Amino acid sequence: MSIRPSLVALIASVVITLPLAAQGGGGGGFGGQFTPPTPGTDRVWTVPGLRNGPSSFPLANYDAVKPKVAGQMDFEHYHTSEEIEWWMRKWAAEHPNLVELYQVGESFGGRPVWQMTLTNKQTGKDTDKPAAFFDGGRHSGEITSTESVLYLMWHLITNYGKDAAVTSLLDEKAIYLRPLNNPDGSDLYRLTAQANRSSVRPMDNDRDGLLDEDPAEDLDGDGFITSIRKFVGAGKGSFVIDSMDPKGRLMRGVGQGNGDYIVQQEGIDNDGDGRVNEDGIGGLDLHRNYPYNWRPEPGGDLTGRGNTQGGAGEYPLSEPETRSMVLFTVSHPNIGVVNSMDTSVPMHLRGPSTCEETECMFKSDLALYKHMDSVGISLTGYPWAGDVYRTYATRGRPNAQPQSLYGHGPDWGYFQFGAIWYGDELWNGGRERDYDGDGNITQYEVLRYCDEEYAGKCFLGWNKAIHPELGEVEVGGMNPKFWSQNGPPEWVEKWARNQAMFNLYMAQSLPKLEIVGAEARALRSQRDSATHEVRITLRNHGRLPTALEQAKQVKIVRPDQLIARPGSGTRVLAQVEPFWMGGNETKVITLRVIAGSTEAARTLALRLSSTRGGIVEKNVTF
Repeated sequence: MSIRPSLVALIASVVITLPLAAQGGGGGGFGGQFTPPTPGTDRVWTVPGLRNGPSSFPLANYDAVKPKVAGQMDFEHYHTSEEIEWWMRKWAAEHPNLVELYQVGESFGGRPVWQMTLTNKQTGKDTDKPAAFFDGGRHSGEITSTESVLYLMWHLITNYGKDAAVTSLLDEKAIYLRPLNNPDGSDLYRLTAQANRSSVRPMDNDRDGLLDEDPAEDLDGDGFITSIRKFVGAGKGSFVIDSMDPKGRLMRGVGQGNGDYIVQQEGIDNDGDGRVNEDGIGGLDLHRNYPYNWRPEPGGDLTGRGNTQGGAGEYPLSEPETRSMVLFTVSHPNIGVVNSMDTSVPMHLRGPSTCEETECMFKSDLALYKHMDSVGISLTGYPWAGDVYRTYATRGRPNAQPQSLYGHGPDWGYFQFGAIWYGDELWNGGRERDYDGDGNITQYEVLRYCDEEYAGKCFLGWNKAIHPELGEVEVGGMNPKFWSQNGPPEWVEKWARNQAMFNLYMAQSLPKLEIVGAEARALRSQRDSATHEVRITLRNHGRLPTALEQAKQVKIVRPDQLIARPGSGTRVLAQVEPFWMGGNETKVITLRVIAGSTEAARTLALRLSSTRGGIVEKNVTF
């Protein structure tokens, strides 16, 4: 296995060393050298960073993050970062000609961010080929996206040499895969009762001058933060037990003075401001930290009249996780397709995020995006596909108005990087059904679906607990991690695979350039000293062009170029002007040459070079 230098070396020197078990070896070198990860002995998980609240939290014991059999791949559980890294190291050691594993950056907490390149190294370097990039795990709790990246990784590696389409893809193209962009927050979510939106960098979410001082408390010790209900007497509360559910699990709000229960989120008002859990771990959103159309956090606009964006960070690319993503892509302009995924709208989500797509996108680029939208829906069954500004903002609400979202990845990816760039929101596997068809899904319909499809296990029963202020209470509600935000483990494979197949389709749509051949005709009379005219046929078999119109405008890529180097005794009178290759386009290039007398002299060494189409070489004799 080869190890490539981290992009962090652009800022500071980083040395990456893997355990001996992961070095060299090749396909037969695995031989049981790896030991599958096992639960540690630590009883707490410590979050990096200085904060005014606690940094250490008890470890939960979720069956949902445990493999069926240690060391055997299954997609009926959510993989921890330790298990993901183990699989990546294993594959790198077993498939050194196909897999390259390397550290591409560090998280806020100083943990390595691992990335993998998949390509047949015997057919050329990854940077000489068209490439796609897929990543997940940016948002701490949106762990379904990580599973889809891991699934695609596993699918490509295990099917190379067996499946013709997969084999051709990795022979001709490069796939960059980063399953876990935010290991700090993701493991906080998988291993403790805590949950947060994105980075674990301490933030003052309630603007009281304190950082992360009011995280949630798991009062009943079940590993989940749900709800508290307390009976306070008839007419003294604002909730009643919903009679729709005969088991008495659901609560229904009826207004203060009309109920007999109070209901609130499980936790304590640590800072005494009258709110519960309002300033938990972190809060910065890595998907608002991209440089295109970035806006400051609320309060950062000193005029009070400008647009701001919550979770944006101190400045564009202030966060190491986002910065490593952008640095990698700009140093690999051969990347033409990206999906940097989240969970769980569900939607194939893309730009633009601040304008109408018909007004700010090139028509031909938009047509390609709309094609991908339609293919995505056919493969995943998501109810939505389209842009952030209108489709995302108004989904399911026909009277809603478009809404801008700033510092968003798909906008940077299209408007500045000039690529097909999605930020898909993966579905968690289906969590509800509109039984009466009225277009409004009630909490009882959600619970009924849970009972029918999952034997009710998505609801965590009401358990007694002691609250320091309220006294004896009951704690319970829907499973917030493996139902409300991510699907039950038994549904992981279906939705990870569906999304992976869409990403695979986009990768297969990358440019595929070919020098088809050359034909020559002798010239009897000419305007110059040329003896022959050589017509060279080029073909882009790919669905995507070698450059989107936006890529041309921002000059993120160079035009394609054909260089012809003749044998000794032959002279090419003028090289070909740069050009672009459209999707599924055939182009004929004409050269005027003074031909030598031998076959060797009349051989042209052709090199077709394209930023996003890769490099193709072929010798032709005329």
